[in-house]
Amino acid sequence: MPPSPKPSTLPSPRRPLLNKLLLAIAGFSFVGFADSAYLTADHYLALPLPCSILHGCDIVLRSAYSMIGPIPVAMTGVAFYLVVLFFVLYLYTADTLEKRLVYALAGLGTIGFAMSAIFESIQIYLIHALCQYCALSALSSALIFISALWLSRAARKGA
Repeated sequence: MPPSPKPSTLPSPRRPLLNKLLLAIAGFSFVGFADSAYLTADHYLALPLPCSILHGCDIVLRSAYSMIGPIPVAMTGVAFYLVVLFFVLYLYTADTLEKRLVYALAGLGTIGFAMSAIFESIQIYLIHALCQYCALSALSSALIFISALWLSRAARKGA
């Protein structure tokens, strides 16, 4: 099999834009993780859940749509944001940037964004209530999606 004309990795020291995008994604995933972890803790510990911006948090979080089987939807958010964060930390600290992992991160971002769109649609059209914490998670996943697409484009160009 002949060698590929394009390298599958990019040298680490010459990637300032890629590093900035990775740090941005890390920040967005940390915010999403903290938000989802708080909602998961609320589910199991019945913590006080102030809902000052939107007034439907309890309705959304106690609805039949707040669970996937025995698992709260918020816990799937915790897992998603942790996986994204670990991907980013690995890519940021690696000596070379593996493009296939960048593309996998973009795929994860796409899945997270699509799931957030579905969950927000369920709130609007089926539950008829909005949760500010869920909206923050949706915003975090949208920013991860946008940043990961930008990252994959920059990696493809060799930035």
